[in-house]
Amino acid sequence: MTVNEFNKAFKPFLDYFLDGGDLPSAKKNLYCLALSDLTTEQLGNAFISMVRNRVYKNFPQIAEIRQYATHTTETELDDRVVLAKQMLKNSLIRYGSYNSVEFEDKGIHAVIDSLDGWQNLCSMSSDELEKFLTFEFAKIYKAYTRHNYPVTKAYIGYFDATNGTVNINKIGYRDMGKTLKLVSNKTQALKLQVSKNNFDIKEQQKNIQKLKNIIANAGIKGVDQEK
Repeated sequence: MTVNEFNKAFKPFLDYFLDGGDLPSAKKNLYCLALSDLTTEQLGNAFISMVRNRVYKNFPQIAEIRQYATHTTETELDDRVVLAKQMLKNSLIRYGSYNSVEFEDKGIHAVIDSLDGWQNLCSMSSDELEKFLTFEFAKIYKAYTRHNYPVTKAYIGYFDATNGTVNINKIGYRDMGKTLKLVSNKTQALKLQVSKNNFDIKEQQKNIQKLKNIIANAGIKGVDQEK
C-alpha cells in the first residue's frame, strides 16, 4: 500500500474517531509504516468492522487495527477455533488415516504438524484427542493465525502412500454444512453397525456355550482333550 493509498484508506478512521481531526505527523507516519503491508481493502474492512463491533470511541492502536484487518481479534479467533475443531473432528471420521487431506484453513495444518502428522493424529484414542482439543488446540491455532509460519501443504493417507498415487481431499468451510450432514449419517450408520456387531457376538457366544454344553452332556472329547 502506497502512502497515497494509505492516506485515502485511513481518512475514515480520522473522520470517525477524531471527528475530522488529524494525528500528529510523526504518529501518522508510524501508523502508515506499520500498516503498509495491508491492502486498502483490508484497511477499509477493518474500519467497517470496528464501527460495527468496537465499543470504544478512542482512536484505535496500530495492533488493534491489524487485528480487525486480519480477522485476529480474540472474538473472531474464538469463533474460528470452534469451527476448526469441528471440521477436524468431522474429517477424522470422514477420511481417517487411509485418505489424503488438505485443509483450506492452514491453522488446522499447524495443529496437525504439532502432533507430527495426520497419521499420528488419526491414531490417537478418543480420550487423548478430546484432551488435546480442549487444552492445546486453541493455543496452537491462534499462534499460527497471528504469525503464519510455514506448515505442511497436505497430508498423505495410507492408500496414496502404498499405491504411489496422489488423491488429495481438499476440505473447506464452504462444504461444512454438507460435510456435517454426511458425517452425521455415516456416524449413525457406524453406531448401528457396532450395535449389530455386538448383538451378533453375543449370539455367537450363546451358541458356542450351547454347543459346549451339548458336547459335555454327550461325553464327546474336544480336540485339545484327545491325548
